Amino acid sequence: MTNQNNGVEMEEQVIDLRSYLKVLRKRRLLIAMVTLLAVVTSGVLSFFILPPVYEAKSVLLVTQAADKQQAVTQKDDLNSVVSAVSRIPLLTMNTYVGQVKSEVLMQRVIDKLRLEERSYTTPSLSKQIKATAAKDSNLIEVTVSNSDSRLAADIANTLSREFLELISEKNQEQMERSVKFMKDQNGATEKDLEKASEELKQFDSEPRGVTYLQQELAAKSQDLNKYQSELTRAQIEFRQLNAAGSRLEETLATTPKTIAVQKYDAVQGKVMPSEEVNTAYTSLAEKLNDNKAALAEKEAQVAGTEEVLLTLKDQIDQLQAELTGKKTTQDRLMAEFTRLDDTRKLLADKTTQTQIARSIDLGSTSLVIYSPASAAVDPVKPKKKLNMAIAFILGLIASVLMAFVLEFMDNTIKTQEDVAQHLNLPVLGLIPLADIRAKK
Repeated sequence: MTNQNNGVEMEEQVIDLRSYLKVLRKRRLLIAMVTLLAVVTSGVLSFFILPPVYEAKSVLLVTQAADKQQAVTQKDDLNSVVSAVSRIPLLTMNTYVGQVKSEVLMQRVIDKLRLEERSYTTPSLSKQIKATAAKDSNLIEVTVSNSDSRLAADIANTLSREFLELISEKNQEQMERSVKFMKDQNGATEKDLEKASEELKQFDSEPRGVTYLQQELAAKSQDLNKYQSELTRAQIEFRQLNAAGSRLEETLATTPKTIAVQKYDAVQGKVMPSEEVNTAYTSLAEKLNDNKAALAEKEAQVAGTEEVLLTLKDQIDQLQAELTGKKTTQDRLMAEFTRLDDTRKLLADKTTQTQIARSIDLGSTSLVIYSPASAAVDPVKPKKKLNMAIAFILGLIASVLMAFVLEFMDNTIKTQEDVAQHLNLPVLGLIPLADIRAKK
């Protein structure tokens, strides 16, 4: 059963295909005429009506280009800031390509070639120009399309030269602004530097300056060391005298004041016992008194030295506090003077470098004409053979569609096949066409 169904379907497809071929054979004259008309129309337009378009191409080489747009970095480094102001702007390839079709450049080309006499405007000229950056390279291709091959080459070459001059002028303007800015900043910095120098000189000339206080502090420190040594020595001597006095007191305590002696009494005429002062005791007592006197003197010396030391320490503390305040002020003034002096030197150096860069930049530092344009011999448009081929295909497609549409809209019965197809009735006979001219 399945094989029978497949056979029926195949038969129906063959019948449909035959009907399609029949329609094409029936309308072959229409298809041929429409296709021929499309080809002839395309040929007439391509050969006689459409003006030829020539292309001229010049190539620019960008010697300095950034990979991406430079971002402003948040840095307070003075050298980085001044360097960013003083250098020539480094543009990306897309920026260069975008500037090629700028209105200013279009107007310069029009003025240079006097194209206003040919009714050219900046929008109309811009439509004839296409600028593209070659992939993975620093080349910019400038293509000019025009009906005049010589004029297309002139526009391309003039555009390239004017573009270089425009970039050079922009660089010159940037350098001029940078030089003026840095000169103004340098003048203001020199005034601030002069003011800072005067403040520093005035501060150094004040009485009890940093140098004087440093010398005074050094002298007081020497005195402090000297009196500290004297105090140490006096304290040692005091302890020695105190220890000696203690030994004398112990010895004196064990020494009798008097001693018993035997003396001859002339009155009685015999030797009688008696007492007399112990010379050892007297000697020890005298030494003890001398020791106490020396000890009291040494104690007074220690007390006096300690008082002098306290006074010196207070004076040194006051000197240090005064010196710290004045040294801080001096350091601040000196740091400001050094900063301004460094800024002045940096601005002077960058000004000189910018002036040198301005004098040598003629547009060729960032752009050069790699390949100038030449007049084209053959036009790029219209492409006659391609246009006629496309017209043939389109005409053929349109005529076939037209044939099927006409066949679909035709409801008349003309042949026995039409009777069998539309009325589903068998044909019993045919009435032949009569030739009227033959009867006459």
